[in-house]
Amino acid sequence: MMRFILALAMAAAILGSLTVSKPVLAQEILLEGPLAGEPAVRKLIQYRKLRVSVGPQVGYTILNDYMHNILLGGRLEFNLTDWLGIGGVGYYALNITTKLTDHITDASNIGGESTVPSESNYPSYTGSANFKHQVAQLKMMFLGQVSLVPFRGKMSMFEKLFVGLDWEIFFGGGVVMFDERSDCIYTDDVDSRTCEPYFDESTGELLDPNDYKPTRDSRTTGVFSFGSGFAAYFNDWFAVHLEYRVTPFRWNAGGTDEAGQSGGEWEQMSIGEDDEGNPIYTWTYSEGGGEGDYPDGRINKDDRKWNWNQSIAIGFLFHFPFKPSIAK
Repeated sequence: MMRFILALAMAAAILGSLTVSKPVLAQEILLEGPLAGEPAVRKLIQYRKLRVSVGPQVGYTILNDYMHNILLGGRLEFNLTDWLGIGGVGYYALNITTKLTDHITDASNIGGESTVPSESNYPSYTGSANFKHQVAQLKMMFLGQVSLVPFRGKMSMFEKLFVGLDWEIFFGGGVVMFDERSDCIYTDDVDSRTCEPYFDESTGELLDPNDYKPTRDSRTTGVFSFGSGFAAYFNDWFAVHLEYRVTPFRWNAGGTDEAGQSGGEWEQMSIGEDDEGNPIYTWTYSEGGGEGDYPDGRINKDDRKWNWNQSIAIGFLFHFPFKPSIAK
């Protein structure tokens, strides 16, 4: 009986707390006074609209395997509106070897002498003394682009310095110039060889590394480029610009022999265990799926691989005319 009375009391309390909901009526807010009918922003400073921006830029390629590249150049752009511009960038590259290239260049055998090529890796590897001469070097980049500016705003520093900001995305294309290892052939057919031999074929003695030092040829290729950047406007005509760029293209960055099909290969396989439970291994030869001509003994266009070629750059931009337009 007590449980029944408690349950009845709880039900009555719940029913008593329920109220009939009434419809909520919405009413449009009507602005009066000087703000009535006005846009969200007035007297907006249009830093880009109908202005030319020009200035120097310094960049640096990232995630490089064999060569770092310091980019020295500039940027020129004409902005049709405050959110659309057409222009381009140009760079000259200064090349610096990476730690990997330095490590290979300094490599030595157990006798403390520089490593040399052999029948199994030549012409892909020209020895530690020559390796830095076989890798590719970026030289120049000339890229046109279209810039879109979807966002802009302001940033305050210590409530004293106010900086105008905008974020852009850009895309376009152009040409890239670089030096790449010269084509050559080193196969079993002695008469068709064009790579300089690394040993005296009459005596079998190794030659001086300078006798088979690889050479490079200049090459120009068309590319597509895209990226994103920020600009900070410190006054009406001066800005600092920071960008990230991707310029993918194919090249033989290491100057190595990458083409061909793999043939047979030796594999280590387990054939059981000994009395103490340790695995027993043996070497077996397995046929490959290709014709067995890897490496193919040729340095040519077939050895080129796609590379993203990423870079970052910072620069100063000067805008002309000096005074920006101001929206109503």
